[in-house]
Formats: sequence, C-alpha cells, structure tokens
Amino acid sequence: MIGKETPAIKYDRALTLFQESVIAPDHKLRGCAHNQGCYDELMEIREHVLEYLKTLREVTHHTNADESDEIETAKLMQAKVMTYEWKAD
Repeated sequence: MIGKETPAIKYDRALTLFQESVIAPDHKLRGCAHNQGCYDELMEIREHVLEYLKTLREVTHHTNADESDEIETAKLMQAKVMTYEWKAD
C-alpha cells in the first residue's frame, strides 16, 4: 500500500528509517573517529540525535490535536531543553 498512506504515516516511516541509519554501526566512520581522537564526541552526538528523533516522533503529527496536546508538547520540549542544559554542564 505504499503511496496511499497519510503524510503522518510516511513521516513516521522516514523517522524510523533515519533512526535505523543512526543506530546502525558504521565501522569505517567509527574507525575514522578513533584515528582522529573524537570517538567519544561522535558517540555523544549520536545520542543527542537519537534523543532529538524521539522528540520529533513525540511532537509531530498529532491527530485530532487539542489544547492538552499543545500543553504536553510544550512540557516535553522544556524537559528536553533542561536535560540538554544539564548534560552540557
């Protein structure tokens, strides 16, 4: 049924594929990171991207969105900002 899905389903599928591409180990890239002395930083960025993808999935394409969805989205975004600021310290 590819091609007949809603935009929300297609977006969710694209997020899933992108998440899989971030999760999949790329040994050549990780080897380059080791050689350049930035492996830990690469893995840290990977974790940030995975968290961001979760946020995109949580806040995108609410169906029949109402005020409570907007409130919960705002709370989630604030929590993500606070978590990021805490990790940065």
